[in-house]
Amino acid sequence: MEQVEQTHLAKVATYWAAGQPLEAGKLIYESLPPKCRPRWAAGILKLVLDRSGIRLAIIDQLLAVAAHEDKWKDGHRLFSILRESTLALDELRSGAEMSDDNKLLASVLTLAEFSAKTIYNATNPPDEFDEESGEWVAAYLKYFADNVWKDE
Repeated sequence: MEQVEQTHLAKVATYWAAGQPLEAGKLIYESLPPKCRPRWAAGILKLVLDRSGIRLAIIDQLLAVAAHEDKWKDGHRLFSILRESTLALDELRSGAEMSDDNKLLASVLTLAEFSAKTIYNATNPPDEFDEESGEWVAAYLKYFADNVWKDE
């Protein structure tokens, strides 16, 4: 069993180093038990928030939902609220050059959207979001590591 885990981790590391975070994310996400996925996504989101200094009440609500399995269905509602903010920033982007702060905020909000989808999908709903939402959580972590924290 340990040999299989080492091989799995080696594949993840290879994809990560090769700039293929979706493939790495897929391996990680699929290896997690479904009940662990919301807390995993929330943990990545919290790391990004802590490192970016961004604080938003809606994301705090999402983190609270992730911590309580009986509230995971709220992930859908929170996704909708997050999506409105992301679309507003997209509209701003189309009209003029975005500031670095707004680009960072847009990336954090998009990560929060994927996290909300991952949380909601863990309830095994009939109206599941895209199944690759969890893969994108890992891809956004790679984006932050390479582009936002690159000097650290």
